[in-house]
Amino acid sequence: MTVLYLTEEGSYLCKEGNRLKIKKSKDTLKEIGLEKIENIVLVGNTHITTPLTAELLEREIPITWLSSTGKFYGRLEPTTYINIERQREQFRKGDDEIFCHELSKSFITGKIKNSQVLLRRYNRNKNSEKVEEIIKELKQYHLKVCSAESIEQMLGFEGNASKIYFKALGIMVKDEFHFTKRTRQPPKDPFNSLLSFGYTLLTYEIYTALINKGLHPYAGFMHQIRKGHPALASDLIEEWRPVIIDSLVMSLVQKEEITLDDFFPQCTETEGVYLNKEASKLFIKKFEEKIRQHNSYLTYVDYPLSFRESLQFQAGSLAKSIEENDPSIYRPVLIR
Repeated sequence: MTVLYLTEEGSYLCKEGNRLKIKKSKDTLKEIGLEKIENIVLVGNTHITTPLTAELLEREIPITWLSSTGKFYGRLEPTTYINIERQREQFRKGDDEIFCHELSKSFITGKIKNSQVLLRRYNRNKNSEKVEEIIKELKQYHLKVCSAESIEQMLGFEGNASKIYFKALGIMVKDEFHFTKRTRQPPKDPFNSLLSFGYTLLTYEIYTALINKGLHPYAGFMHQIRKGHPALASDLIEEWRPVIIDSLVMSLVQKEEITLDDFFPQCTETEGVYLNKEASKLFIKKFEEKIRQHNSYLTYVDYPLSFRESLQFQAGSLAKSIEENDPSIYRPVLIR
C-alpha cells in the first residue's frame, strides 16, 4: 500500500474508472490504481476533485493538507474508525494521574535513551569529548525522569535533556549546517527547518495510526490539551523523533543530499528558513523510504516491521493499555 504525496505545483487528483490520475492542465503526469492507496497528502498549491474525495471516503482513505513549508492545514477522514467506547475510556484515563504518570515516563525515557544511541552512532567518527559528556548527562536525566514525582517534573527534565541533545547534534553536523539550539515556528536555520518538516510528516503518520486504532489524537496523557493540538500524537512522537527524523536529517546533511542551496534565505527574524520546492520533494521521498524501512526494535513482536507498521503496533499497544487499565503494557521503542 502507498501513501501518495501530491507536491507538483498546480497539479490535481481526479478519478477515471478505477484509476487515480495526477494531472496538470490537460496533461496526465501519473496514474495509479485506487486499491494501492492508503493515504493521500496534498502539499502546497495542489487540488483534488469532489468525485474523487467522495470515493476516497467510501474506501476509508484519509486526505491531509499541508502547506509547501509543512504547516498542517487540516484533514478529511471517514468515520468508520471511530470507537466511541474506547475514546470514552481514553478520556477517563486522561484524568487518572497514576496512569498518565507511568505512560509519560515511558514516552520520555524512550526518547532520552534513543537520543543517547543516536549520539553514540554519530560520535564514532567525530570522537568529540563534549558529545561524550552530553551522553553521560543524558543518562543522568534518564535516571531523574524515572524517579520524578510528577509529569511536570519529568517534562522539565525532558526539556533540559533536549537542549543538550540538540547541542550535541550541532557539534557533529557539517560546519555549514551548524546550529546551537532547537528553533521552531519559524525555524531559524536550515537544520532546524529540516527537523520541523520531518516532525510534521511524522506527527501525521502517528495521527493516522491513532485514528486507525479508534483513539482520539487530541486527548493526550502527557502533553497539555489545547485547542487545535493533537496532544496524543505529540505524546507518541517523542520516542520516535531520534529514531526516524533526527537520523534521517543527519544522513541527508552529512551525505550532502541536501545542501544550503536548497533553502530559501532567511530575510527577517519572523520569516524563518524553508526548503525550496524541489528539495521538499526530495525530503518527502527520503522520508517515505525511511518510514518503509524494516526494523526489529519492538521487543513484543518477533518479526521485522516497517517503521510505519511499528507506529501502528505502538498505537495498538497504547489502546490495549487503556482498555486493560495497565500502563505497563505500553513499552517504548528502543533502538540499539
